[in-house]
Amino acid sequence: MLLALLVAALVGELVARARGLKPFSAQPADLRVEPGGKLFRALPEGGFAHFPGEFQVTLPTGYQFRVTHGTNGLRVTHPPLAPEAKPRPELWILGCSLTHGWSLNDEDTYPWRVQAALPEFEVVNGGVSGYGTLHQRLLFQELLKVRGKPAVLVVAYGRFHDFRNTYVRIWQKGFAPYNRLPELVYPFARLNAAGQLSYDAATATYFEWPLQRQSALMHWLEQQANIAEEERVRSQAVSRALLASWATLCAKEGISFVVAGISSDAVPMLEWCRAVGLRAVDISVPLTDPVNTNAPHDGHPSAKANGVYAEKLATFLKAESLPPTKEPK
Repeated sequence: MLLALLVAALVGELVARARGLKPFSAQPADLRVEPGGKLFRALPEGGFAHFPGEFQVTLPTGYQFRVTHGTNGLRVTHPPLAPEAKPRPELWILGCSLTHGWSLNDEDTYPWRVQAALPEFEVVNGGVSGYGTLHQRLLFQELLKVRGKPAVLVVAYGRFHDFRNTYVRIWQKGFAPYNRLPELVYPFARLNAAGQLSYDAATATYFEWPLQRQSALMHWLEQQANIAEEERVRSQAVSRALLASWATLCAKEGISFVVAGISSDAVPMLEWCRAVGLRAVDISVPLTDPVNTNAPHDGHPSAKANGVYAEKLATFLKAESLPPTKEPK
């Protein structure tokens, strides 16, 4: 029996490799961040945020981009305003690295371009690399304390945020090996037996299966187990519950709430949003097209893609979602 198992494992390994499957490999990117060497800090209450300041990031290929975070750690959306500039109603765009604009200079990010298209508003770029819907909501709560209520809130959603919201192994695998904050505690949400949201946090760890770095077959089996776990905890249902509770709060507070699908696989969530009466818009572009990414340097959306995001979002907001703007006194 042992011999039969060994033969079966060998045949399975050969078949897996013949089909292009590979053992697991996680090599943290050799990024250079100047000055300071870091862009992120762990928050004492759990989660993480950006350091404030101006930075230059150099990718392993030598590609460089500039990042400017304000004193609140959020990326800027325009040059500094004159001291006498009058306050404007605020439009917050919360999201992940796609909203933050990873691998782009400040002026190429889509929140910066939305600011240019909607100058009557103060656009806040609340995009943070690695964030999901839950982490956006936590940031929203902090911003309410220091900035007051926005006129409009845009929640940029991608299907991959579902995994981040529940911190299942699919996302642990993509996050923990690259995390450089050993003290980080990662917040997540699940649905309890009654179908209600419950919240917890865990250290940002990922436990590998034995031999998954050596065996393509073992790595494939681990991937299948991860998919089954994600289905079992109903990650997308968790995201729907998070959006619904958030929209309810915004309705009570008089905040215009919009869900923007930023990934091509966000359509089912957008359809659900519309079905329950939420405003939703698809701003995605196909990232399978190299012109829409910064390949070969990075797989994040290019300046061209961000221009499309901005055009779609600004057009939608102008047509349907913005509350009336009063003339400044």
